[in-house]
Amino acid sequence: MKRFPPLTVDEITRRLHVDLDTGVCIWKDATKHHRPLVGREAGSPRLQQHTGKSYWVIKINGIPYKRSQIVLAVATGRWPTDTVDHIDGDSLNDQASNLRHATVTQNAWNHKRRAKKADTPMGVRRLISGRFQARIAVNKQQRIIGVFDTVEAAEAAYQQARKESFGAFH
Repeated sequence: MKRFPPLTVDEITRRLHVDLDTGVCIWKDATKHHRPLVGREAGSPRLQQHTGKSYWVIKINGIPYKRSQIVLAVATGRWPTDTVDHIDGDSLNDQASNLRHATVTQNAWNHKRRAKKADTPMGVRRLISGRFQARIAVNKQQRIIGVFDTVEAAEAAYQQARKESFGAFH
């Protein structure tokens, strides 16, 4: 989604009631042309073509903002500068407890899976010998974790390396 000017917390709370427990936003002050929206849930889910994920989007002053940005701004008192990370990976779960400020790199760290042709888990590949290699990329540097007899052992080593390398964003 294109970057738009950030909203202030005052402007958000003047226009919307933001429920931090559910992530739902209700119109308090819709424009004069949309008075029937007052008291109704703001926005709707939109599919992002480049990611294939849906995000809840709310238009304010004709500008589309992700609901997650709005909820996080109200919860923390500041507009997200880089991106909003959904801790559980569900891009429609905008509960304040599920959101955190993150850099684009940190947000990429907690992907649970990636599209790939192989039948092995993320971070694991089958070698010609029939054994399994675990590897991880950290700061754009590929690192081989080790070679294992079972896919489960390789996946466990990869998950441990993720935890050590990415901390809370694993």
